[in-house]
Amino acid sequence: MKILSVAVISFAMCASAIPAFAQGPSEEDRQRFRAEVRNYKHEFLTRELELDREQQRDFFPLYDEMEDEVDRISTETRELERKVAARADATDTEVEAAARAVFLQKSAEGQIEEQYFDRFKQILNGRQLLKLRNAEREFTRQLMRQHRRARAPERSHGK
Repeated sequence: MKILSVAVISFAMCASAIPAFAQGPSEEDRQRFRAEVRNYKHEFLTRELELDREQQRDFFPLYDEMEDEVDRISTETRELERKVAARADATDTEVEAAARAVFLQKSAEGQIEEQYFDRFKQILNGRQLLKLRNAEREFTRQLMRQHRRARAPERSHGK
């Protein structure tokens, strides 16, 4: 199962890199990649947190909803930052407002996560809640390692 999951992520990362030579990945490719990563993350968290079927059924829709909200804030902040930075005629007030949004992004994400914590504790036990952040960090580490491995042949061919 773990080998299959790693293979799926490897394939997805390599496949997502191929369209980068053209115009970049299509929206459909991005959505497919996100779905594959999300499924792999569900499998990973299920193992790490030792979730039973009922917990999986109740937890993941809520968890995905939280991640979508956090992603939305992140995307909106990046778009605002890019838009204002690209405008040579942006006023000091606009630049400061964009900078404030960037600095407050983590706080906004934290507020969302705090709201979901109260909902998660209805599904997960204390140990599972405590393990959740560490499991998320480990998932990201594994994903980044896999990404570096997938890119290593790219870099060696470029030299």
